[in-house]
Amino acid sequence: MLNLLALTVLLPLFGAGGIWAWSEGGRAAARLTALVTTLVTLGCAGWLVFHYPEGPVAFDYDWLRGAISGVDIRFSLGLDGLSLWMFGLSALLTVTAVLVSWEAIEDRAPAFYALLLLLESGMLGVFAARDIILFYVFFEFTLIPLFFLIGIWGSEQRRQAAIKFFLYTLAGSVLTFLGLLAIVLWVFKHPAPGEAATLTFSIQALTDALSATPMSYGWQLTVFLALFAGFAIKVPLFPLHTWLPLAHVQAPTAGSVILAGILLKIGTYGFLRFSIPMLPEATAACAPWLLGLSAAGIIYGALVALAQSDIKRLIAYSSVSHMGFCLLGLFSLNRLGLAGGTLQMINHGLSTGGLFAIVGMLYERYHTRDIKAYSGIARRTPCLAFFLLLMTFSSIGLPGMNGFAGEIMLLTGMFQRAWGGAPVGWETAYMVFAVLAVLGVVLGAWYMLWLVERVFFGPLKEPHVQHGEISGHAHESHVPDLNFREMAALIPLVVFVFWIGLKPGYFLEHMQPDIERLSMPATMAMERRHAPVMLTQGEELGPRNELVANVSDIPHSAFRVPTSTVAGPAHAP
Repeated sequence: MLNLLALTVLLPLFGAGGIWAWSEGGRAAARLTALVTTLVTLGCAGWLVFHYPEGPVAFDYDWLRGAISGVDIRFSLGLDGLSLWMFGLSALLTVTAVLVSWEAIEDRAPAFYALLLLLESGMLGVFAARDIILFYVFFEFTLIPLFFLIGIWGSEQRRQAAIKFFLYTLAGSVLTFLGLLAIVLWVFKHPAPGEAATLTFSIQALTDALSATPMSYGWQLTVFLALFAGFAIKVPLFPLHTWLPLAHVQAPTAGSVILAGILLKIGTYGFLRFSIPMLPEATAACAPWLLGLSAAGIIYGALVALAQSDIKRLIAYSSVSHMGFCLLGLFSLNRLGLAGGTLQMINHGLSTGGLFAIVGMLYERYHTRDIKAYSGIARRTPCLAFFLLLMTFSSIGLPGMNGFAGEIMLLTGMFQRAWGGAPVGWETAYMVFAVLAVLGVVLGAWYMLWLVERVFFGPLKEPHVQHGEISGHAHESHVPDLNFREMAALIPLVVFVFWIGLKPGYFLEHMQPDIERLSMPATMAMERRHAPVMLTQGEELGPRNELVANVSDIPHSAFRVPTSTVAGPAHAP
């Protein structure tokens, strides 16, 4: 399993190299190579995910440690509960991206599929990296293939969209890299007593070191803002979202599926992996402001989605709203909110990735995304309407489907924090944020169901291409419904939509221990802000605000809850 993890991350690189080497084979050879590579990668990733944690899932190679004394940079890969499901989702959605591009990409197909495989390798590497340098390399590496995918195979404004996407994300990621370097240098300058100073880039070693010797509050706040710049743009958090709708609308279908399903989650993953565990005091201090931005993004994204006339742009703004829900759960900083926000990252990837795939299939048939040009299309394409309705129900959180499991947990966690755990002076604001989030759920159901009604129900009206112009009218044209390839791209997503919705505990039981371990310092910092008391020297607040002599005296079981009762009211913090 140790070698299998490295092989899974590198397999798409080998596939991309094969496509470039045999580019004379043309489109047929390129797309077949890409499909075989992504299926083998999915098989390897599935083996790792569904056998976790039976054995060690890590790969470690000393890169600079043996060559330069005092420096520890490694090619280190590993999976834990935080990265496990996003790793598997990356492999799954890349197969979907290849299948939905099968007939859509005609020009320079070998280059397209090679870039798609390079993008897959970057995504897998981001979630498996256990070294800061390696994480940042993969983090930046995902920008390059997507930049070319949008800029070459996108729509009319593809170059503007590609440049805006690249500049926004690159500017933020540079500040993030400076923040990560500041963490490394702090730990180097403050070694544990009796240990030699080592310039380590190991994420786990840095997390442990900062747990033992935290940064000063001022430094934590500075570094948190630097990390925030890159991660918030990547999410994207309102008001740093302006690059996203244009990128989604102009990207090819595969690019939109990957961008919505995986790349947006790198931002929330970064907050979970670095900001929350390494900078707990700054996280607790900034949480109210981040919750406010999240609530604003939920409402703003929903209202703007209601005003859209382009199907793809509507779903793009829905992503702004739904990613606000993910951050709302994470920065509520309690068990239910963190678990729900993390689960919702996966749910959003499945539902929105599926929605963009279906919109691409609709566009291949009618060559327009204008909502007003459609009506009653379910009569022509009942299977396409069926899958769109399923993904719509998933997106709006219908009970029994994946969206409901995540939303009910994160909203409950937010109300718990607002009702009895808000920081002093923020009690009313927290309650307003929680109520706005519920309003966002209602608005989400409104714009998605209204979209389905206008496009698929009512009198039949189909777009028709005539003399280069698109008009809408009823006619007896033959438009094919979904074929086997297109259904094969969607059925695995539907399986996970119902699996998570009906049995969320299976997915939560792998996440929960690592999420609680990483978020414990920030959760305690938030508890101190909720119930400030006068502490004597050497005292700390326990998980229920009781005084203890030292944080190390708090039993770990105090922060654990059985998975089967994770949503039970008796275990509310």
